[in-house]
Amino acid sequence: MKRFCFLLITSLAQWCAWAQFVTPGNGNTYTLQKLTTIAESGVESEECDGPREEQNTCYRLTQSVTIARGDRFVLDEDASIVEFASGTELTIEGEASFEADVETVFNATYQGGTPKGVFLNAPIGAVKFCNITFRQVGLRVSETTLLEISHCNFFNHNGSAAAALYFVLGTTQAKVNSCRFEACQRAAIGSSVTASALIACDSCTLYQNSAQNQNVPQINLSASPSIAITNCTVTGNPNNNLVGGIGISNFTATTDTDIRIEGCTIADNRYGIGTVGPVNILIANNQLLNNRYETNPMNGGSGVSLYDPYAQTCARLTGNTIEGSLWGVTIIGCKEVNLGRTEVPTDDEAYNPGGNIFKDNGNGGVLYDLYNNSTITVYAQGNTWNVPQQTSNYIEGVITHKHDNASLGEVIFWPAAGEVNSISNTRYGTTGLNSSGGCFDLLGRKRTVSQSGNKGIGIVNGKKILIR
Repeated sequence: MKRFCFLLITSLAQWCAWAQFVTPGNGNTYTLQKLTTIAESGVESEECDGPREEQNTCYRLTQSVTIARGDRFVLDEDASIVEFASGTELTIEGEASFEADVETVFNATYQGGTPKGVFLNAPIGAVKFCNITFRQVGLRVSETTLLEISHCNFFNHNGSAAAALYFVLGTTQAKVNSCRFEACQRAAIGSSVTASALIACDSCTLYQNSAQNQNVPQINLSASPSIAITNCTVTGNPNNNLVGGIGISNFTATTDTDIRIEGCTIADNRYGIGTVGPVNILIANNQLLNNRYETNPMNGGSGVSLYDPYAQTCARLTGNTIEGSLWGVTIIGCKEVNLGRTEVPTDDEAYNPGGNIFKDNGNGGVLYDLYNNSTITVYAQGNTWNVPQQTSNYIEGVITHKHDNASLGEVIFWPAAGEVNSISNTRYGTTGLNSSGGCFDLLGRKRTVSQSGNKGIGIVNGKKILIR
């Protein structure tokens, strides 16, 4: 009899977790307070401590609730805490607004378990979240016209989904601004291979996410027609040696991709930025620092890794600082990778001033600023390399390409930074001085160059140089 009672209680508990209340979809607007007046909704409330000067209310979902298409949900002004019992979820299929004037916390109940949080399941119109702190629970998104999330926090997500902010299915336009993601069990922001999220993520802070230490980057997105990650900070945990910074993958042969990662600081991850499969990507003006926490250099540790065996990826890198990685930039496959191309006119679409700075990238006692493990020719002009002097002989030592292995493509790295439209402190050999255009002094007089060369300031191919 005792065993029967135990099984009955267990079954009832599971039934409660799986039970769901669905609004009738007849055009009504629902708040949590209104739901408490409907016994079958399973929503409860009580007064609690909170940030508001007047009433602070704690609402609790004891079972899942769905706001049906045709109905509307508005977050209560007095809601300080919204608790979710294990397995429960608030699903929005109609209209909704989650804008709070002061912080509202969405959290798991004190009983623990694995609640899910909020699910936007093809809602009607734009949905906005403001001043919401998600603790343990998260936000899942499917087929949302426009999602705006600002000044929200995602802390300690419990791993009930593949990311704290997870795009499950379909096309969603999302703007994520000034949010913080910290210590989430899996990715902070992610999308499935069946989702095509058009994401603009700006001024967000990500700190030590993917805490389960699985092979999942903190931002883990499938390539889409529009992804912009700008002015964000992505800081890893050096003890989690499987977790990368930002990963973009294309496993569905999507051809229309436009990805931009700009103005970000990405530090202390297994790798900084990694792409897999065909993408069109701009990586500009980022600080990529100490992304080296991979125990086996053959498996990762790059500041930037571009991998595309289908040879369709087009990547452009400009103005980045890449420092302290096991490998600076690694290229496998791809169609076109441009780290700087300065010998073409500035109005040419291939023009790229470079401006990338490499420092202390290497492993096994060898420096690796750029590893072209592909057959394509890579332009990498106008950059500052991790060498004692910016000379071609020194730079050759930190680049792996055709010069090292005849089966690899060439890296055209000369001229380096400071060699274009400026006075160089590098000695030009007679080959360079006698190249097309000849050598002229600053008065425009052509000079004959001997093996030892003329000393002083001159012009070679339209560029000022210091001949020593």
